[in-house]
Amino acid sequence: MIMLPYGLAEVMTESGINQALVQTSKDAKQYLSSAWIAFIGRGFLISAVLWLIAPWVSDFFNAGLTDGLRLVALTPLIKGFVSPAVVLFRKNLEFKKEFTWQALASVAESLGTIALLLLLKSFIALPLGVIAGGAAALVLSFVFSRFHWNGVNFGQIKELYTYGRWVTAGTLTAYVTDQGDDILVGRVLGAGNLAYYQTAFKISNLPTTQGAGIIYQIIFPMFAKIQTDKVRLKRGLIRALAITLVLSSGFALAVWLAAPWAVKIIFGETWLPLLPALNVLLLYGIMRPVTSVGAALFDATGKPQIVLAMGLTRLAILAALIWPLTARWGIVGTSWTVVASQAAALPLFIYQLKKTFR
Repeated sequence: MIMLPYGLAEVMTESGINQALVQTSKDAKQYLSSAWIAFIGRGFLISAVLWLIAPWVSDFFNAGLTDGLRLVALTPLIKGFVSPAVVLFRKNLEFKKEFTWQALASVAESLGTIALLLLLKSFIALPLGVIAGGAAALVLSFVFSRFHWNGVNFGQIKELYTYGRWVTAGTLTAYVTDQGDDILVGRVLGAGNLAYYQTAFKISNLPTTQGAGIIYQIIFPMFAKIQTDKVRLKRGLIRALAITLVLSSGFALAVWLAAPWAVKIIFGETWLPLLPALNVLLLYGIMRPVTSVGAALFDATGKPQIVLAMGLTRLAILAALIWPLTARWGIVGTSWTVVASQAAALPLFIYQLKKTFR
């Protein structure tokens, strides 16, 4: 519940500057100092917003979340100072460096959270663990990258935002669509059903949800480098779509077959009520990585507005169906809403792909 407003504040202020730095054909190093100032300012803004809305969020969910959310609010402030040079890992296709940096930060957050839980035996260890992860990302970013300050140019910031505004709108739309189901379930059905739903979502989409992000991070800079070569772009797109579809479908089938006994063994019998929702969400897990491939292509070719249009289509269907289906069938109805919203964006997705290669 705490991480929902945290994530919303992040996407509402998402600048799209990282994507702009990767997509531009100019020397991205000359833009890093200006980008860093924008990142720091964004971090301060997110922290201030979270601090102020903490009591309201606590009242909304009828839970004592104020202290926890205000602790978590320190994280974007810390992460705003992360070295902007880490974006060059992706632009230069140095995925080993990016993986090492992100993996070490994630491990530090996990180990820090576990240690704090064992030491404090309190809920407050969870937000403290999030802060530890942000601090680790900050320190490690300067260990793995070289950043040279060359002054701020507000003209450069404006140039980056010109591309990034579409990414900002698209990211916000995607977040509202992706988290709107969690917010409704938590508010209407309570924390218990939210736990079932989120766990079902994570199981059904773990490799594909994480994979969708990884696929985008890898394919986006590769497509950006060859954005003017339609022949190579089309060949790469077909291969990426084929591999993604095969892997996501294979995983969905394996989970569908193994879930009844795996959930019982790993989580215990009390978690078996999540199975119906899990089975439905597997369909979403197949579709989502496929559209991520298309999103990478559209962003790389300077058409992030197409990704926004797909997101708005999903959001419209979600808004229309989520309340009646959730009220009627609980988290299973919520799951069908998510699947329907993703499927509704596919016709536009296919049409735009064909239009790109005409």
